[in-house]
Amino acid sequence: MKKILQKLKINKLLTLLIIVALIFGLLGFFYITVLNNDNKLLIKENTNNYLNAVKNNTVKYQTTFIRTTTSNTLTNLIIWLLGISLIGIVFIFLIYLFKCFLFSFTITSIIYNLGLKGVLFALIYSIPMLINLISCFFLTYYALSFSIMLFNYFFRKKEYNRRVIVKRYLKILIIFLVVALLSSILETFLIPKIIKIIYF
Repeated sequence: MKKILQKLKINKLLTLLIIVALIFGLLGFFYITVLNNDNKLLIKENTNNYLNAVKNNTVKYQTTFIRTTTSNTLTNLIIWLLGISLIGIVFIFLIYLFKCFLFSFTITSIIYNLGLKGVLFALIYSIPMLINLISCFFLTYYALSFSIMLFNYFFRKKEYNRRVIVKRYLKILIIFLVVALLSSILETFLIPKIIKIIYF
């Protein structure tokens, strides 16, 4: 534990991302309480529609797979590309903050609508989201680090082994695109089956 704390103290960017995740996670947790009744009803209907689709075997697997794969892949690509630009830092942070908020809000809204019986459902349903959030965390870290490196190279004239760094940054993209694909497969084909076995 001491080693982890020391590493966080040294790596200020990593510490910042963790603190921000906790703050926006809490905001997502409490956001359900300030929504109006119409929005709460809409969330409840969406939750019930998903559960009914799982229960009645009417989940549209192909549509869901295309949607989730496109969404996950685009998010990773956008973060990665923004890391190449010097003005992308703000936008990378905004995407990361939204992901942290959305993860917490999704779990909270499910439990809010279904009560204690929704805890297990929320935990299972959020597994792909958790994978995507962890992926977003690391990709955000690498993208911001790359952007900072570019800033130091162009404006502070610091020397880097650019070939090695760019090569590693490309490998990082490939890794997270594979993770995005696996997460989409899990969310589309496995999670509904697990929910049906355990929840119904």
